[in-house]
Amino acid sequence: MAYVVRGTKDVENFPVEKCHGGEGTIFVKQLLGYEPQLPVPGNPDDFDSLINFMHETTLPAGTTIGRHPQIGNEEIYYVIEGRGEMKVDEDTFVMEAGTACLTKSGSYHQFRNIGDKDLRIIVIEAVFDKANKNHKK
Repeated sequence: MAYVVRGTKDVENFPVEKCHGGEGTIFVKQLLGYEPQLPVPGNPDDFDSLINFMHETTLPAGTTIGRHPQIGNEEIYYVIEGRGEMKVDEDTFVMEAGTACLTKSGSYHQFRNIGDKDLRIIVIEAVFDKANKNHKK
């Protein structure tokens, strides 16, 4: 098929506890593709390109995504609403609505909601070659 259309109403808002060793429960809507490191159902055959996934993630106040590496891939975090603190390697900075961060292969990053309301982000991951495209159903 020449296209895939899937909205947030079409996928489950799946709870993920202690994501990458973080604190609390976040919620992931796997819009496109599949993230094999999370216990979230997905669609591994969506992409013909080197993109693994695109998901919308909600971090309630006080929750975090724990420190984890990017190895053989790059990941984009884009803030839709709320306020978060990103740490990439030794650098820490605030991200607000409209801010994007690209974490490159070889880096470590973590993210936390520093506001008093839900923080919503879009996360997209792409790999460098098909050998790194790790799809499991």
